[in-house]
Amino acid sequence: MKLDPCIPTSLQARRSVRFRMSALVCLLVLFALPLNRLEAQSSTDGPSPSYPELKLAGFLQQHFVLDQTSGSPARFSIYRARLGVTGSITDRVRVNLIGGYVEPPDRTPRLVNAFIDFDIHPLLQVRTGQFLLPFGLEGPEVIVFNPAIERTTAIRRLNTFAMFRDIGVQVSGRHSGFSYAVAVVNGSGANQPEQFNPKDVLGRLGWSPVDNLAIGVSGHIGQYRPIPSSDAHESRLRAGVDVSYQGDPLFFRGEYMVREDGLPGGRSRNMKGAYLLGGYRFSETVETVARYEFFDPGTSSDDDSVTGFLMGVNLYVIGNTRLSVNYEIRDDRLNPDLDNVLTLQMQVAL
Repeated sequence: MKLDPCIPTSLQARRSVRFRMSALVCLLVLFALPLNRLEAQSSTDGPSPSYPELKLAGFLQQHFVLDQTSGSPARFSIYRARLGVTGSITDRVRVNLIGGYVEPPDRTPRLVNAFIDFDIHPLLQVRTGQFLLPFGLEGPEVIVFNPAIERTTAIRRLNTFAMFRDIGVQVSGRHSGFSYAVAVVNGSGANQPEQFNPKDVLGRLGWSPVDNLAIGVSGHIGQYRPIPSSDAHESRLRAGVDVSYQGDPLFFRGEYMVREDGLPGGRSRNMKGAYLLGGYRFSETVETVARYEFFDPGTSSDDDSVTGFLMGVNLYVIGNTRLSVNYEIRDDRLNPDLDNVLTLQMQVAL
């Protein structure tokens, strides 16, 4: 929200607080309506199914990495290890609670998911808690479903949230090929306390004109602290477009994203990136993938781009349990010593 120099700052602050409080009251009303309807249904529809219906969920990712960068030893690692419970509390209320016992990049245990879903109508589902945020394709996708072992460098560096998650409220829905998801979150990232107002707002609109083909646009308006120890904060904007085709045996998807971070003194840093991933399923157990990406970090250097080309094979055992091999050719102009890397992953998903 821009400040009007003709109106006292304190008055504008009070108006901003009243606006946010009004929005919060509206959200609470939305939560109350489905819960009241659930109580009414439970008293008139007779015996309800046996609830809660909960199950264990999680996965384990083990890596062997052969990095050709000078001085990087070959290494085995537990890359991610997550476990928790998911399921239904009633026919319209679901819960997802997942902890990460090992999480990159520093192997620190973290809370991953902690959210509740309220199914009100196909056009309106409400999610509250800590969850993956609705921006683009790779960001809100659970990592076990990614055809490659890891998200692209471009998407990870254009992301502004730890673990691609934050704490807040999301509304979403779909109808006749159209879908939407809008979230209001702290803006500090997963497992982080809020630092200042206002909140971040982000979301995605999707359209599927024909079977298996989807197109989407995403946006994000927020603020951040360029200097963590300072109270001053600046604006942050992101926008993106995406397309995907989930055919069989051929599939592909791509994204293009831009990001602008305001800097002190009226300056800004502008970043952009994109990728295109394609794959071919030879059978239910064998799949090949290829991916090209680029990232422009928006530094003062004229030659600062990052590009990468990945080739991979996935051997599925059952469900999303698979053995994956990825070889990535990397070119980072700001880090010319960075070389190519071979990664083998054994992923076991519950």
